[in-house]
Parts: sequence; structure tokens; C-alpha cells
Amino acid sequence: TPFITTSVLTHKKQLNTLVFPEDKSELFDFSFFYKKYNEYFNNSKPLPEYEFLTWFIGFSEGDGSFVINNRNELSFVITQSTEDEQVLKLILDKLNFGRVIKQGKRTSRYIVEDKKGLELINYLFNGNIVLPSKQQSFNKFLQVFNQKAIKGKILLDEIKPINSNKLPSLSNNWLVGFTDSEGCFTVSFLSNSNAFRLRFLVSQKGDINVPVLSHFILLFKTGAIEAHSKKSNYSYVITGTKACFNVYDYFDNYPLKTKKLRSYLLWKEIHKHIMNKDHLNPELRQNLVKMATEVNSTKRKSK
Repeated sequence: TPFITTSVLTHKKQLNTLVFPEDKSELFDFSFFYKKYNEYFNNSKPLPEYEFLTWFIGFSEGDGSFVINNRNELSFVITQSTEDEQVLKLILDKLNFGRVIKQGKRTSRYIVEDKKGLELINYLFNGNIVLPSKQQSFNKFLQVFNQKAIKGKILLDEIKPINSNKLPSLSNNWLVGFTDSEGCFTVSFLSNSNAFRLRFLVSQKGDINVPVLSHFILLFKTGAIEAHSKKSNYSYVITGTKACFNVYDYFDNYPLKTKKLRSYLLWKEIHKHIMNKDHLNPELRQNLVKMATEVNSTKRKSK
């Protein structure tokens, strides 16, 4: 059932007034992180690019966790299936801190748990988080870090919390990172008719995050928010051949970094075949059904 639709919220000003204060920003500020990064590595490592860091924050807001265990020990963790381990190795290669470990046969993790590495993580995310739910977990994480910073063998400065005021944008990599973790491109063909369904979805848990998902309606000028049967789970959904064209410009200019890139490219190819009415040809339709299976293999459930 649609929760918020484009027909309900048609004016940009109306939607901004409804869900956002006027001082929301699309820009990310990594100046404190860069300063501390150069101190940490004594200027011996190249700074991670702005484009990568914005992608990393978006990806982490989907698949990352600020962990405080029952002994009050801290770790920052991103978990992936081992078949997607390459993206964790990319993160390690770009950041030059943390480590990638296998956890069982099917799961791999990028993890930061040393004190200086956690300091860098805190400087990176402080003031640069988009999702309200992730901001809440980060605030608790930073509070515990500050308690630990002034104790132990390695003494560090406390980090003053910066209230985040970020919105998704089509002019940076945050949304592509978030899509790499929480988005999917899907195609389905009915077996008893020529009907089909072409969709792009981004899912997230938590009522508090609905305004951010709703902002995607403004960005792509189409789509709707749908509530799942599972309580407090929502998806931003674009459906249909005409509407799905609206995501091309963004994802063509800001490429996905996980196996979802292949899913997106196949999805576009099927879209083109549908526009050419190839799905009406029984032989060609069977080939499209096989392609759709590959597209849908990367589908992720809402968390």
C-alpha cells in the first residue's frame, strides 16, 4: 500500500516544508577527517577521494554498524557475503586502516576496532550522516568513544559531536553507495500473459527514516513510498517503463561498485528490449526471462 505518493506531494516546496528544515545540506565535510588522517599516516598515504568517501558513507548507512558490545568495547563493522568480499577489500585499499576477515564460509567483514582507527571513523562520520536512525546509533557510539579517548595507553582528544544536516543528492556518491547496500533493480514476467513489472527499489527500516526515502521522490521526480507488511519497513519504489528512465542519468554518471552494477546494466538492457516490444515475441521473451533471473539474483531484503 503506498505510504506517500507523488500525487499526494506534488510541489517541491510542499514536501520540503513537510519533512525537512530549510538548512539541510547536500555537501559533506571531510576536513577534520583529512587533517587527522594526515596526522595518523604522517602524510605518507594519499587522502581517500571525496567521491569514494561519500560512497562509503552511503554504503555504511546501509550495511555498516557502530557496535558497542556488552563489555563496552567498540568496533565499526561492515558485513557482506563472501562472494561480495571484493567491495570490502576496496574499502580497505582506499582507507588504509581496518582489516577484512572471514566469518564462517559465507560471510566476510570489514572491521575497525583499534583506538586510532576508530578515531578516524568517528571523524569521518561526525556531521556527515544522512539517516536519522544511523545518526542515533552513531551518537551513542561517539559518546562511548569519548569516554575511552581520555583513558588508557593511547590518549586522544574527545570529538565534539556535530549535528548532521545532510540530504541525499544526485550530485554525489552517497545515493549510489546506499543503493549498493539497500537498493535493487528487479524485473518479472508473468508466465500466463505478456505482462511484466520493471522496478527500482531502495528499502529501509524505521519510521524515522521515511522523510529521507521520501526525498528520493523529489530527486528522481517520480516514485512512491510503500509500507511493507512487516512493521516499520518501507521502500522507495519506481515502477514502469517510462518512470524507470529517470534513474539512468544518475547511475550512469555515478557507477555502482558492487555486483549490483551488473544487475543495473542487465536491467537497462531488458528495459530496452521491452521498449522494442521484444517481450511480445515468445522466443525473445524466454531469453528476457533468463536475463531477469540474473538481475533479480542481487535483490536484497529490507533490514
